[in-house]
Amino acid sequence: MSSLSLGIFSIKISQLLLAICLLAALAIALVVSWRKKIKVTDTTMQIVLISVVAARMFFVAVWFEQYWKTPLSILDIRDGGFNVIAGIVAGCALVAWRGWQQPALRAPLTAGTLTFLLAWSIAVPAADSIAGEVALPAVTVKTFDGKLTTFKELAHGKPLVVNLWASWCPPCRREMPLLVDAQKRNKDLTFVFVNEDNDPDEALFFANQMKLATKSIVADYDFGLMQMFGARVLPTTLYYSKNGELLATHVGGLSEATLASDLQKMKK
Repeated sequence: MSSLSLGIFSIKISQLLLAICLLAALAIALVVSWRKKIKVTDTTMQIVLISVVAARMFFVAVWFEQYWKTPLSILDIRDGGFNVIAGIVAGCALVAWRGWQQPALRAPLTAGTLTFLLAWSIAVPAADSIAGEVALPAVTVKTFDGKLTTFKELAHGKPLVVNLWASWCPPCRREMPLLVDAQKRNKDLTFVFVNEDNDPDEALFFANQMKLATKSIVADYDFGLMQMFGARVLPTTLYYSKNGELLATHVGGLSEATLASDLQKMKK
């Protein structure tokens, strides 16, 4: 399971753990500041906000070529384009700077920062462990061209990108041209599209519009594969090594930049 859902809302396990780490850090900083009778709330919230902005801007800078094509997409943080390490470095730098400026804040800010770093060092392997449970299903599937096969056979010994989608899903429709283009440009990767439509004709019509090869589309009308992949919402994209090891998961719509970033991870 790579995400949790509550109704129409979904959050990745890694994002949830990051939020928990931040809350733990804020709680410790507030406890220490309360004991020392120091007000630290505004400072900690500023540090968190600036760290988030830094994480986003660093990611945008790395993939600026993709974002520049549609500048307004820089503001659309729904694509999940953040560099967590850059955000942590920025946060630590701000803590050091504010502690140097205001010595009274050193104790609560240091305590909060150390709490976050310790919690995050535990959360990262925990998130990887949970995500690693999503194995590539070893089941027989049927492609839109009527062939019975398996995901392993479809991969042809290459790293595999699995995209779960439906024609009625707006973010699926928005990201599909990006995936089709990536499929054409990355011959060293295999793309498989797991369709979750109730109406095969609607799905086939949209696939033909996108010029998506029917041999790369797998039908999942009973949502069995969706459950096996641990997906809770559409779209969900999973990235596997050529050995079937899960490398990354993206919940929600992809932007050109986040797709490029995820594909780069597969080629390392």
